[in-house]
Amino acid sequence: MTACADKTRTDASAPSSRPGNFPVVEPFALDQAGSKLTIAFDLPDAPGDDGLEPVFIGFRAVNAASDGTDGMLESSKEVTAYLLESPLPIRARLWRIDGPMEQSVDLYDRHRDIESQKTWYEKNPGDIFTHQSAGSTDNGPLIAAGLYDNTKVYYVHEIARISPPTPGRYRLEVESLESHPTLIELKRVLPELRYELLVSHYYPR
Repeated sequence: MTACADKTRTDASAPSSRPGNFPVVEPFALDQAGSKLTIAFDLPDAPGDDGLEPVFIGFRAVNAASDGTDGMLESSKEVTAYLLESPLPIRARLWRIDGPMEQSVDLYDRHRDIESQKTWYEKNPGDIFTHQSAGSTDNGPLIAAGLYDNTKVYYVHEIARISPPTPGRYRLEVESLESHPTLIELKRVLPELRYELLVSHYYPR
């Protein structure tokens, strides 16, 4: 974590947060340009001396479980293909809150070399993340917090990685920078389709 800028936080600018609100799951209209979300959350320390597991900022598409019809199967495939292959520019900014001060936190995005099959993370030089790779999250804490429904289907994507994760209180701002008519149109045939901001640990490997 690197300090890029410090600023004093006023009470009026402080987003509300619920106690113990990690992992974070909040409605986020990814398919609508200008959709913004600000959330404060507390990243807890790890039990014992093992250190914190890696943490990522992402989103999940939530849909009803397939009813087996060809129409729903094809539409669900269209959603997953669009999320994987299309640019989805999202502005993401993170600050660590320390009393009345906020310290900006560098975020890292994922890179992959197809030929060598190698994956690595680099610090994003700005605050716009365009391609969100598919990810996997640790569902245990989500289930314990009542944030996971076994009757739904989730498609998880990573926007950025917090590296290294440090316990404390944070403020996160995200904004969708483009509308996605394809995703909007798919809601006509997938009426339960929605999107949620997700801040979570990765699936333990």
